[in-house]
Order: sequence, then structure tokens, then C-alpha cells
Amino acid sequence: MTLPLVILGSARSDGETRRAVDLAFPPGTAELVVLPNFSIGGYDYRHFNANDAFGSIAPKMAEADRIVFATPVYWYAMSAPLKIFFDRLDDMTENLKALGKSLRDKSVWMIATGTENVLPEGFEVPFARTAGYFGMRYRGCAYLYTGLDRARRADGEVALVRFGENIII
Repeated sequence: MTLPLVILGSARSDGETRRAVDLAFPPGTAELVVLPNFSIGGYDYRHFNANDAFGSIAPKMAEADRIVFATPVYWYAMSAPLKIFFDRLDDMTENLKALGKSLRDKSVWMIATGTENVLPEGFEVPFARTAGYFGMRYRGCAYLYTGLDRARRADGEVALVRFGENIII
């Protein structure tokens, strides 16, 4: 069994979302892809970006049996780096079709961080619907509150550790 693949879509690779990923997946328990470390262009109908870094990450998704997307909540939605990555998943229905078909039956989760008490309504929809489109199983999410309430933060951190333990197994 391969390690879970965690795709971190935060604009800051050392911020709260990275801390959340590290809580859920201690060193050596997951393969981490930090999207800002890669040059990935937006979706293009003519595939002018076909040779950018997306092509090096897509095979990692095909190899993994468990995939976790991690993002801060930016304006009630996923971060820009992760949105660009999600848009490029369209490549896996066209010029990388074989890789896209290999996603079937994989398990997908999501980690989100933010200062609101709960995730915005509908936040999980793109993750669940994308998983469904590719025949993957969306297994749910963990939300780490990163606001000023220390007790609430601590509770979220404990829950995030448990969340990761259930994926690592």
C-alpha cells in the first residue's frame, strides 16, 4: 500500500494549513506535494500548458490509493493554487485521459483551515463532485479552526490527528 498523497494548495507553504497537514500526517506518513513549489498554468483548451508541472503531479495521483487535498478557506472557497490545480484536472479527461481513468475507486479527503466557526456552506461541493466525476470516493473533510479561541483550536487539533490516523491506517 502506498502512502497517502497530500496536495497542499496554500499560498503559504509554512502557514496554518501546512501545520494542519503536519498534525494529520507526521513526517514519513504521507507524500506531500506543495503546489506553490510548482509552476502550473491555468486550464487551456489547446493544452499549451501540457508540459508544465501538472504533468509531474498527475501521475502521483494515479499511483496513490488515498488522496488528500488541503487548503485554507479564501473568500469562502478553496485557495487560488488549488483552484488552478482543480481546473487542470480537466487535462485528465482529455490529453491525460489514461491517468484520469486510473483515479477510479481511489479515496479522497479534504483538509481546510480558517477562522470561521464552521466551513462555509457548500465548501465541500467541488471536492465531492470532482471525486464523483472521476469515480473516486469522497470520504469527507477535517476543518481546523485557526481563530483566537485557544480551546476550540486545541479541540480541532486533536480531531485532526485522529482524522489523519484513520487515513494512514
